[in-house]
Amino acid sequence: MYSNVYQGQFGNIRALMNKKEFQKAYDLLQKINDKCSEWYYLTGLSAMNIGYYDEGEEYIKTAATMEPTNEEYSHAFNQYNQYRNDYNNNSYNYNRRKRNDSNGCCCCCCGDDCCDTLCQLWCADQCCECFGGDFISCC
Repeated sequence: MYSNVYQGQFGNIRALMNKKEFQKAYDLLQKINDKCSEWYYLTGLSAMNIGYYDEGEEYIKTAATMEPTNEEYSHAFNQYNQYRNDYNNNSYNYNRRKRNDSNGCCCCCCGDDCCDTLCQLWCADQCCECFGGDFISCC
């Protein structure tokens, strides 16, 4: 799987990651010169957990490519891709709803222009009141 020279060190790095000490793990990994698939995998996980998402994705992808039969690497890469795709879909749908609501509608329940209609009624009432009338008596 990976060089015996680093086997103990990778075990220590995994232990740090289990304790959620991702920055320490990342820093230790940066000191290793012989970059095998395990190095890419662990560096990718630690990078993602400290916020280096693009870097982390590339490292995990590299690990999965180097050892395509390694289920741990493939699972991590597929899981990240699923998370990213879900995030992108949610973002797209949220922004699409916001774009549709840009006509002034604040209703999330109907998504049409009901708020726009209410606003127009209020404006009509205000105009009528300016001329001495009252379109809606409660306002």
